[in-house]
Amino acid sequence: MKHRNSLRTRLTVWFTALLILVGLLGGLGAYMAAQEDPDSLLDNQMREIAFNVVSSVDDLAQMPAPPLNADDMLVVQAWDTDGNLLKSFPSGLDLPRQEETGFADVHTPSGQWRSYTWVLDDGTIQVSQRTSVRRGLALMAALPAIVTTLLLIPISALLVRWLVGRILAPVDELAQQLMARQPDCTQQLALSDVPDEIVPLIHAMNKALERVADMLASQRRFVSNAAHQLRTPLTALRIQASNLRHAASPGAAAEVLDDMDLGFRRMSTLTSQLLALARAEAPLPEQIPQPVELADILQEAARGVAPLAESKLIALEFGPMPKVQVRAERNDLETIFSNLLDNAICYTPPGGRILVTAHCAAEQVQVEVADTGPGLPDDLLERVCDPFVRGRHEQEGTGLGLSIVKALAFRAGGRLSLRNRADRSGLIAQVDLPVLPMSRGSNRTAA
Repeated sequence: MKHRNSLRTRLTVWFTALLILVGLLGGLGAYMAAQEDPDSLLDNQMREIAFNVVSSVDDLAQMPAPPLNADDMLVVQAWDTDGNLLKSFPSGLDLPRQEETGFADVHTPSGQWRSYTWVLDDGTIQVSQRTSVRRGLALMAALPAIVTTLLLIPISALLVRWLVGRILAPVDELAQQLMARQPDCTQQLALSDVPDEIVPLIHAMNKALERVADMLASQRRFVSNAAHQLRTPLTALRIQASNLRHAASPGAAAEVLDDMDLGFRRMSTLTSQLLALARAEAPLPEQIPQPVELADILQEAARGVAPLAESKLIALEFGPMPKVQVRAERNDLETIFSNLLDNAICYTPPGGRILVTAHCAAEQVQVEVADTGPGLPDDLLERVCDPFVRGRHEQEGTGLGLSIVKALAFRAGGRLSLRNRADRSGLIAQVDLPVLPMSRGSNRTAA
């Protein structure tokens, strides 16, 4: 069953409607043209009758009444100079006398008439004809053209449908090509022999195929990296289990158990972060998140990482905070800033400094977390947000923290960007988030 919103059906209907309109206008034009010609001819006929049948009113008054009735085409009347009706062919019709010589349209209770009046010295002669007779003659003259037009409309509609099918054939061929493709085929669509009107659609589809190809490649890399990250601790655990089986003393067994416990904790952390990344890349739930105070989120994130910062003697400082609200999931925002602060503490050497600042710009709030760590090589700034990519491999971690932050920021309508300090004395992580209208206020300093 074809979809009722079919482009082919819509084009056929509109073109057929256009043909019907043109046919009706053509029929109307033929009728009006046919009406104009008889009007001129019949006007001349009435004038000739008035001029040639009699030479005076008295002659007409003396003529015997011809066998005419009220439904005949012509009515001839004569009046004397005082306006008295002398003769009327046929009798029984009292059409009003016109005062001047010439043509006139006359409306009477018996219908509409077309009259020619000839004013003489001894009276008035008037020849009249029913307007309906003229309309009938015009309709009969235009009827062949109207019938021909009506007969051509269904034939034209079939021709239009065939032409529309031919015009849309490239679209059908494109649909068949796409249906015949394998699910994982991302080959670009060819632009040869494609109508110009479809080229933008092909370009858009090729762009979409590029994004699908990138997504599939990213998915393959992710699966490969995840398998590698899981295989490494599993291999270590298998070796440690073998060592435990051959442990020579309880002390050696306890040491192996400690190593196994560390391996289990690493696997648990990796699994938790994989689940967190999957949730971050999932679409938001249908319900609209409640507005959240940005300063409150930053304070909670700071309290969560404060013990770790104190253990490394790192100064965790906050600049003035604008009083703004962000419409996003509270847990998402907490995860974003907790991960950024944790990452900054991880790469900042003992005795270093981390500064958190925020300011509003163009309906957005920009939050920056600047550390005094080693920064990143330029070639890693773009890739470090990919899953399992770490800035420095000697640091502990799964390489998923910044990937989670990037995905959560995108889901909240924002973005994550990284850059080195101008003097290469550390890294700045910036998160841009949209703020709610009318939520801006004066700055305050987070505790």
